[in-house]
Amino acid sequence: MLRNTELAYGSVAKWLHWLTALAFLLAYVLVYYLHWILNSEGPLRSPIIGFHKAIGFSVLIFFVLRLYWRSVNPQPKLPDDMPRWQVKGSHISHFLLYFFMVAMPLSGYFGNGSGIDLGIFHIASMKDSAFGIWFLGVLNISFEQWEAPFDYFHYHIAGPLLLWMLIALHAGAALYHHFVEKVMYSNACCPHVALPLFYHKSNRMRTSNGQNIDSVLRRPC
Repeated sequence: MLRNTELAYGSVAKWLHWLTALAFLLAYVLVYYLHWILNSEGPLRSPIIGFHKAIGFSVLIFFVLRLYWRSVNPQPKLPDDMPRWQVKGSHISHFLLYFFMVAMPLSGYFGNGSGIDLGIFHIASMKDSAFGIWFLGVLNISFEQWEAPFDYFHYHIAGPLLLWMLIALHAGAALYHHFVEKVMYSNACCPHVALPLFYHKSNRMRTSNGQNIDSVLRRPC
């Protein structure tokens, strides 16, 4: 099932979700390897930073694709008996995740004096691009003044603190629903079966092809 339904996310939405998660993870692995293992020095510094930037711009591409796919597909509904605070928390956390999908790549670009020339990405730094030179002239500030707040946000606030906290909250909520409330999210590990968005063991629900969900859930993923 490629497209979403009102009961479950399709395979395209799931792939975009996990590709974005993998991109964030790889970006963190690269930067921590650079700082913790290589002590930010050595011949690998430049290519690692290049890959880190390329992954960041890939996240932006995934963000655009996710927004498009979301706009042309129905969104699975939350269960009617879900507590109001959990519904609000879900909406807020998803908004923040989308915010960081844009804020992290852009703040990394705006807060760095070099561009990127790797793979499909050939982007000049802001201080060297025609638009950047014009824009900084309009603001009447130097690049150093421009980059300072973005650099601080990316490297000192969002990267090491806020985004990790949000990811932990997001993962923790999913684990809580799955193991404590016995709720299963739609097709998280079984792409060959169309499951409802939420399942509680006390409910007798069926999949989109009419199978009893109890028999489906017992299948190995």
